[in-house]
This record gives sequence, structure tokens and C-alpha cells, in this order.
Amino acid sequence: MKIRKEGFPFIVATGVLALFLSRTRLFFLGLVPAAFVAWFFRDPQRDVPEGDDMILSPADGTIQDIVECTEDRIGQCTKISIFMSVFNVHVNRAMVSGTMIEKRYRPGKFHMANMGKKTEDNERMIHYIKNDRGIFRVDQVAGLIARRISCWPDTGDTLLAGQKIGLIRFGSLLECYLPKGVNVLVRVGDKPVAGETILGRMV
Repeated sequence: MKIRKEGFPFIVATGVLALFLSRTRLFFLGLVPAAFVAWFFRDPQRDVPEGDDMILSPADGTIQDIVECTEDRIGQCTKISIFMSVFNVHVNRAMVSGTMIEKRYRPGKFHMANMGKKTEDNERMIHYIKNDRGIFRVDQVAGLIARRISCWPDTGDTLLAGQKIGLIRFGSLLECYLPKGVNVLVRVGDKPVAGETILGRMV
């Protein structure tokens, strides 16, 4: 399986630890973190469904919350929060095809990513994607352990639905803001797969 290059420094560091412990009875204790880090940065192939009316899940994880709200640029919308544990694939993908019209980093706190409203103050990378069906917002939110957010596209870039757009280390949250007129197809507790699960359809 493909491993993301962002994980190489961690894999090397834990590999050195395993090598150091190889001369002791703690050898297997060194192998465990090395194997886990390599597995954490896995980047599996995904079969992206086709359809202009679909909104895809940008993350693997568990649907933590679905609420109606108002967002400054989108107006009335539905916010879907997806919690990613350390056991989920952490490569994030574009929900829809379109143009990234804004990418903005917002510093903040590091509450646990599954603590609901407390995460509103957390560090995050905010990005807006616009197409002929509206404006969509995705927030990559740092958690208690996650302290590094990567978002690869820049403002002005054209994205395809299901395209890889970033990664968060280690365990975190994605908040998805869908414009009015989306028929949400997931429920709290569902376990979406990034780039494959359909969160909703435009009506």
C-alpha cells in the first residue's frame, strides 16, 4: 500500500528506535510504533463515484454531528462533522469539483476533536470551493494530538471531486458546510469513506 511522504520522518525516527532496541529484550516494543506510524500514513486507492449532483465525504471516520446553521459566505447550510480517530485513513479529499476561492489558516486551541462545541476554538485550515451549484466549505480541524494540518491546493486551483487535498496528523475532525438545497444522505454514527461515500445530493 502507498505511504504518504509526510510520514517518512516519523517512520525513520521509529525505525531508528526499533534498531536501537534490537539489541535488547525490548526489540518488539520498538517494532510496534514503527509499524503503527507506517500504517497511519497509508494512502489507499479509492473508487470515486461519478455525478455532478453528489457531495462526497472528504474524510474517513464517524459522523459526529449534523446541524442546520448559517455561514457568512454560504448563508443557510448544513454542517456535517466527521471525527477521525488515529485508526482512520487521514488523507482528505475534495467534496466536490470546483475552484478553491479561499484558503485560510486560523490558529487556535487543541481540544479533543470529539468534544463537540469546544472544538469551535480549535486550530483549523478553512477552505472554500465554488462551482455552479454554490459554495462549499471544509474545515480541517486540529485535535488534542493533531498539531500539523496540511492542505495542498492553493487559492485559485481547480479541484476534482475525490481529489486528495490534505492530511492531518494524528486524529482530528473535518467540518463540512453544505449549501441550502442539499439532500443529506448520512446520519450520525455512520462511518463514511473519503472519496467514496456520498454525504448528500443537490436537489
